[in-house]
Amino acid sequence: MPETERRVMRIPIPVPLIREMDAVILQGIGGYSTRAEFIVDAIQERVLELSADGTEDAGPPPVAPVAHITTTRVAERAVPVVAGPTPAPTSASMPMTALAAPEDGFVVTEDADLSRPEGRPLFGLHNRDYPSLWALSKLGAMTLDRPVPIEDYFTEVLEEAWRFGELLLAIEKHTGTKCTALFPTNPAKRKPAEMGFRSFAVGDYRTDGEKYATNGPLFEWHLIGLTAGERNRPLAGVTAAGWALLAAVTGISVEEPHPADAAKAFFAHLADRAPADWKGFTEVIRAIGPDGATRQEVLDHMAGAWSDWTENEVSTNSAGYIARAREWGLVEPKQTKSHYHLTSLGHEHTNGAAR
Repeated sequence: MPETERRVMRIPIPVPLIREMDAVILQGIGGYSTRAEFIVDAIQERVLELSADGTEDAGPPPVAPVAHITTTRVAERAVPVVAGPTPAPTSASMPMTALAAPEDGFVVTEDADLSRPEGRPLFGLHNRDYPSLWALSKLGAMTLDRPVPIEDYFTEVLEEAWRFGELLLAIEKHTGTKCTALFPTNPAKRKPAEMGFRSFAVGDYRTDGEKYATNGPLFEWHLIGLTAGERNRPLAGVTAAGWALLAAVTGISVEEPHPADAAKAFFAHLADRAPADWKGFTEVIRAIGPDGATRQEVLDHMAGAWSDWTENEVSTNSAGYIARAREWGLVEPKQTKSHYHLTSLGHEHTNGAAR
């Protein structure tokens, strides 16, 4: 806005909320560089949400047709065509982000897997699942025949994430729809942006005797596993469950919500392999219920479901699960009269069942 329209305001903000905001800014999530940018954007989003009640979203501007993502067959496997840095197209659009993954490859079996996930709900700064599934597809492309050193995977996936972030920025500019969540897009904050993507979209590990203590979505979901490598450098590969989920979600894009069939496959996987994370979805669904719920009612319910969470954790984690529930089509994209509401798919899961 013009400089003459700016005015300094003094507003008391709870310290835990300030710390939560600062953590997002320092990690480069969303591309914010100052508190002012973050707060102004949040206010604009809230004003739009409250003032748009009863109106119909006209959707993004029309875009030129985009060719389908192509694949090439290598040893009878569909492998995404990767030819250097991803250019930022002049007519970037959502279909260009559709996941294309190999049909199969090297499998880390349960017996060989040395990773030991925490078995806990995901922290709220993991607020989108698409970036994690995108990162899984990259590991699949790297491990068609054998596992790779996990640090090599981290290096490669971060480089790819920066290039993909450029594409997402072009899509945001072209469509007006925000879609860069978790992907690194701010070169001025390169290190924090990479740390945020690695921690909240992929995961990490540490040596724990002869095993590896792991955290983060790809490990919590049991989609990737670790095997012994040279000089205590573990090798990473996709598990059988990981290959199955990749097949089920191939074709989803950064556009939200994802198709119902892909959502149901994802939910079934979480219920079976990551019940602690699935509980976050089920509790959000129960909190909202058939009649809807306010933000405070959701927070109160989540605080009761996890009595060991601090107030800040309740707020952050609840926001993360609501954002993910919206991504998968369980919760309506916008509030109505300050209430969250379930979609038809959300109503199907009001009893917490994944199948």
